[in-house]
Amino acid sequence: MSLLLDVVTRITLPIVAIAALGFLMQTRARFDVRSLNRLLLYATLPCFLVVTLAEAELPLGQLQGVVVFTVVQFALLLGLGWSVGRALDLDPKARAVVAVACAFPNSGNFGIPVIELAFGTRYVVHQAVITSTHTVMILLLAPVLFGGGGTLGQHLKGVFQTPLIPAMAIGIGLNLGGIELIEPVRKPLATMGDAYVGVALFALGAQLADNRLRVPLGAAGVSVALRLLVAPLLTGIALTFLDMPAQVEAILLVGSAAPVGVLLTIFAGEFRGNVELSSAVVVASTVLSPVLITAAVIATRLMGAG
Repeated sequence: MSLLLDVVTRITLPIVAIAALGFLMQTRARFDVRSLNRLLLYATLPCFLVVTLAEAELPLGQLQGVVVFTVVQFALLLGLGWSVGRALDLDPKARAVVAVACAFPNSGNFGIPVIELAFGTRYVVHQAVITSTHTVMILLLAPVLFGGGGTLGQHLKGVFQTPLIPAMAIGIGLNLGGIELIEPVRKPLATMGDAYVGVALFALGAQLADNRLRVPLGAAGVSVALRLLVAPLLTGIALTFLDMPAQVEAILLVGSAAPVGVLLTIFAGEFRGNVELSSAVVVASTVLSPVLITAAVIATRLMGAG
């Protein structure tokens, strides 16, 4: 009981409280949610990535292992989601939503705050690398999956239309080169980066308010089950066959229980996909995920990895 109380009070409730504040404020102040998301995407998250990666202290081999695991995990879950959508005889647009929902967690806006609260700032760098990897994967594959067309060159160009990948490259480059950020540069970057966790959870709550907490049925229910139940289960099974540090395995397991990434809805709108279905999936998985996150964190604590 003490373990459950510790996880709920130190991890779950702070997440819910900040998101609830965003939800409540959105119903009254009506923030521009798109602007909040762009603030995260173009300012606070890139600053967070540069500082976190530049100042990280861990063996490069751990980062490589995390990247390889994330890529393979994404590919397998994407194939699983696509196969389930085909088995259910869904149309291509709905099938694309199910596939991406299964493979693409909200590893940034949701995952980074969860990992920081659950495991401390030392291990946030792992989640930052996971977020960057997911961003590359979704930017490359979403235009193809949603039928937006375009050449491979255009898809690759799209990867660098946001500062996330350059920020990751700069942070890792500084780290590998042993270069320290000078204080006039580090201070503003760190200040913006420190705002990321709070703004991310606040924006998440505002997004929920805008979607009015619609309850999904049918294909959306299947998508949520794949993301919150099947993905963590398969991740846990896979980790039992790997030899990775216990804390890294715990981060990968907890991160796999994150809700569907909000970029799903953005790409569905951009490439004329099923926006209604994608919105329902994002909202429902976000509402339910604290329960699964709590269970995942407790599981890692019981295994001595938390």
